[in-house]
Amino acid sequence: MEGRRLQLRVTRTQAIEERVYVVRSASSRARNSDVMLRRLYAFDVDETLEVSNGPVPLDALVALREQGHIVGLCGNWAVFVQAVPEWHRVVSFVGPLQLTKAAFLVQLRLHVPADEYVMVGNDPATGWGNSLDREAAEKAGWKFILEADFAAGAR
Repeated sequence: MEGRRLQLRVTRTQAIEERVYVVRSASSRARNSDVMLRRLYAFDVDETLEVSNGPVPLDALVALREQGHIVGLCGNWAVFVQAVPEWHRVVSFVGPLQLTKAAFLVQLRLHVPADEYVMVGNDPATGWGNSLDREAAEKAGWKFILEADFAAGAR
């Protein structure tokens, strides 16, 4: 019986190692490819996403994720998770929780590897929105895209 358990454990371990190798190989190819950079996108919610009177449709987040990018929230995530029942299939992270937006973005950059870091949100200086998303992105060293520009195709 002990020999059978050991054999099952070895077989299970080999299967896991093979899957990890396949994932790592695909990840290495994506990193070494000039075709696509892997970006981490952090979206503000209020007046940015369609669930909160913004111009960015949820389909745009899904499309980014399908392209291999990391997509998450840096804003009023409670509105998003209440409005989108399958929210966990759309975004990989929610925040900023008990941090400022800038501090949250710094933590993401520190711990989540990506080729580029992009904050999508609004800027009161443009006359739209109340949150200081541009300022948070600049403090954290992230690229900033205004929500209306993102909705129009800027990436």
